[in-house]
Amino acid sequence: MATTLPLRIHCIEANSRATMTARLGEFAVFAMFFVALVVPQVPVTSELNVRAELIALAAFMLIYSWMLLAGLVRPLRFNGMFVAAFLFCTSVVVSIVYGTDVLHHELLFRDYFEIPKVWLPAFYFTLTYEMDLSEDALRRFLNFLVVPTALICLYAWAQHQDLDIAYRLNPYYTGGDHVDRALLLYNRVYSTFGNPNLLGQFLSWTLIVYTTAFLFQVGNRVRNVSVALVCMTTMVLTSSRYALLATGLGLILILFLAASARRAAVKFVALFLLLGAFSYTFITVQRSSRATQRRFEELRHPSEVNSLRMRLDGLWLEAGDFITSSPLVGHGPAKQIFTGVFTDSEYLDILKQFGIVGFIPYICYYLWGLYYMVKALRAGKRLNPFFEEQYAANFMMVRAGIVIVLMALFMNIGMFTYLNWPLMGFLWMMIGLCVRSANTVSTLAARFAPPVPAASRAAFLAGGRARPAHSGQV
Repeated sequence: MATTLPLRIHCIEANSRATMTARLGEFAVFAMFFVALVVPQVPVTSELNVRAELIALAAFMLIYSWMLLAGLVRPLRFNGMFVAAFLFCTSVVVSIVYGTDVLHHELLFRDYFEIPKVWLPAFYFTLTYEMDLSEDALRRFLNFLVVPTALICLYAWAQHQDLDIAYRLNPYYTGGDHVDRALLLYNRVYSTFGNPNLLGQFLSWTLIVYTTAFLFQVGNRVRNVSVALVCMTTMVLTSSRYALLATGLGLILILFLAASARRAAVKFVALFLLLGAFSYTFITVQRSSRATQRRFEELRHPSEVNSLRMRLDGLWLEAGDFITSSPLVGHGPAKQIFTGVFTDSEYLDILKQFGIVGFIPYICYYLWGLYYMVKALRAGKRLNPFFEEQYAANFMMVRAGIVIVLMALFMNIGMFTYLNWPLMGFLWMMIGLCVRSANTVSTLAARFAPPVPAASRAAFLAGGRARPAHSGQV
């Protein structure tokens, strides 16, 4: 008895320490998301503002270092994002040297900032990936995300209604005179993101998250539908046609994911009912502003949309000239030349600045996580349905993560995600959560799913449609 008592006390203390660490990690994730979405930039000088989530990320890294030295947390585990960041960082350095010494572009001090910037997606990703949120914590995260989303939408509605509180807040969040003019003349709201198109991007991703949660029965259905409809309503007020197209793509992808899930027929019916609600919301809200209605009516003739013609006839041709003049390593950041030049395509911007050598690790930011999520979802199909019921939030996050990454890749054709300061923290922290859920699903499949017979594995690799001989029961 005298021997077992200290052991029991030690186990209780260890469990309490683990619970405390998990709770602190959960709080850190929630706080980082709130800061990234709601808190305005912090003015450092008259010409320099710093994103609040960058300051929070630095503070978190200091706290983590102290806890690591105290033995309260484990060291960070290596992940593929660090490989992509290292290779991208190397390519940026090469592009800067080549652009300066060979192409004779003027090198500004601001150009050097592109070197540490490539690590930010990896840091944001690792922050949420390493927290390893439990099933219950993920459900609490979906409840929490309602709060910043509601604040963002309320602020946007205040801008739409010309309320006094909006005018008081606008100086803290505005992206410049051009967005203020768009708000004044065309009623295009921008909320905390400083630009209506960026707000549209955030709303499209959030709508997809809660639509997926609704279809796969994670959390309260009323909450999921309400948040999705609120996001659709506010998205229409942004008049962002690209966000609307990206949302349409996301809903189509969800349809495909639902087709391969259990009880697909029920999910189809639920999704089509929700699509009807989205359509009614879109038609009703766009009629509130003639300018908004005109912008969306232009999609009837997409090849004649002014913004697309500007890209095809001018901006993208100019970027193409820079790319063809130095296709391998690009021109470097060359802010002396490129500052104030808006290509309106992240792919072209990366290619003209860092060339093909830089584009490959850049695109791996997206493809690495996408690969693991697709792989995990395939492995999860071999599990007994009991596991998907018990880990519904993890499975849902994997599906939502696949759609979010594919939407981001689509957005990068005519918008930005990596080069998008207001959304960088949100996007990569969300992808980190989704890839961590993929890791959880893969672990479950490795432990509890029946092995794939050799014949079925060979047929799968050969492109066949053979299915495992096992029933999938555990």
